[in-house]
Amino acid sequence: MRYIAKFGRRKGLTGLETAIILIAFIITAAAFAFAILNVGFQTTQQAQTVISEGMKEASASIELSGAVVAQDTDDDDVVDAIRFTIKLSPGMKPVDLTPGKLVIAWHSEGKYSVNIYSSTNETLVKSQGGAVIVPVSGATDSDYLLEIGEKYEVIIYLNGSNFNVSLGANDEFTIELKPAMGAVLTIHRILPPEITQEMFLGCITVFEDLLYL
Repeated sequence: MRYIAKFGRRKGLTGLETAIILIAFIITAAAFAFAILNVGFQTTQQAQTVISEGMKEASASIELSGAVVAQDTDDDDVVDAIRFTIKLSPGMKPVDLTPGKLVIAWHSEGKYSVNIYSSTNETLVKSQGGAVIVPVSGATDSDYLLEIGEKYEVIIYLNGSNFNVSLGANDEFTIELKPAMGAVLTIHRILPPEITQEMFLGCITVFEDLLYL
């Protein structure tokens, strides 16, 4: 009887130890699972952020509103200015159009300029050459923040003291508008065989934009 009682007490103690060990294993497994899930959630969130930022960079935030027009104001068969209007792409955040926030690059035969946009003073830019952005009257609040529904005209003066480009018949040129966020808006055009005062060079298309990126 003493042996049986002693054996029974030992059996109960062993069961309690086993239960304590099992509970410890469960708590450890739960903590480990929580840590794994937490890392997984963080990784998923980071991946979503990267995808979101990548989509913003790949999406064009600026697009043309209408056609590109070349002008020969003094009838010397040389283009004096390139003009076009821009607007905000649907669903995109407002774009800062101030110099330094927006970069405008120029490329033509024998001429490449990384940035020809440094001032919003049209009179100064017209004499020195380069790009200037002008609010379209009645279509913007003139704060140089391109918002939905607003339009700005980009004018590139080619015959200035600092930026001087000679464009004639059949010449090609490329203009790149590079905002702080979003894809580059690339405009590539070929001038007609005959230079006139006003030359309609057409509207950019999605396929053309992708072709020259």
